[in-house]
Amino acid sequence: MKHPDFLRLFSVDKKRTRDMRARSIIYIFAGLLLVQFSCRKDRSTKPGDPVNVIASGKSIYSDSVFYINNSSSKYLVNPVKNEAGSYSCVPLGLELDQVTGEIDVNKSETGLKYKVTFTPDDGSEPKTSDIVISGLNYMDKIYNLSAGDSIAPAIYNADSHLNIPGAGSTAIFDEGGGCRNAGIVIDGRNAEINLAQTIRNQGIDTGATQEVKLAYRINDNSRAALNGLNVKIYFYRDASEIPQYLSALLIERKNTIITSSVPKGRLVINSLAVNKTQQLSRPRPPCIVVVSR
Repeated sequence: MKHPDFLRLFSVDKKRTRDMRARSIIYIFAGLLLVQFSCRKDRSTKPGDPVNVIASGKSIYSDSVFYINNSSSKYLVNPVKNEAGSYSCVPLGLELDQVTGEIDVNKSETGLKYKVTFTPDDGSEPKTSDIVISGLNYMDKIYNLSAGDSIAPAIYNADSHLNIPGAGSTAIFDEGGGCRNAGIVIDGRNAEINLAQTIRNQGIDTGATQEVKLAYRINDNSRAALNGLNVKIYFYRDASEIPQYLSALLIERKNTIITSSVPKGRLVINSLAVNKTQQLSRPRPPCIVVVSR
């Protein structure tokens, strides 16, 4: 026969176990409510508010670099998955179907890195991918000749650390002489622009060159396809003469042009720029501004 004290202890232990289980269920339920509330709160972002977009582990597209193809008028690239939602990109210049995510590489501005964002219709987290349309670009900046800043180096595939394939040998820069005819001096070995000589060729101390196309061929995965970049150079005696619209354009380019210096991972961008990119200016031609002092 069991002792009465033992029975009382056993009954107390059972009651404690039931209480602990009840508290655990309450904690789990409260945690689920908190997560659900947080998710709803995150989705209430208004236009113009900062949006935290987490870079997706899997790319939206099959590759991160695409090369133009002169063998056909269109070169179409589609997302890996066919999902319901909408697509947007920063900066402008990518020929992107906002419904299907299809990209026409041949009609896109080359030499730029684009951040493509896919927003699913089911309300789940947006997915992002960085893609590059292969080609050349020049940095948007103010070059000061008196400080020895007289050369604008060409940037390949949106990464200033990359060498241009075939530079100094098989690559061809300024095919047809469009830049040369406008007095813009392009180094035939590496596509650098000699800004000092270019300004001297203009014969005036304030103004701008013609906007002309720099035609080039690079021996990369494009198979030396004819590529091109519109170039225009503004020049002034000093920074005080730079018009307000150019200063504003430089600021905009700084905030929208993606380069190798942008850190990977979490990206904070403006929701207005993501959802209404048509309000931004196109990133061409590069904003090259030269001052003498």
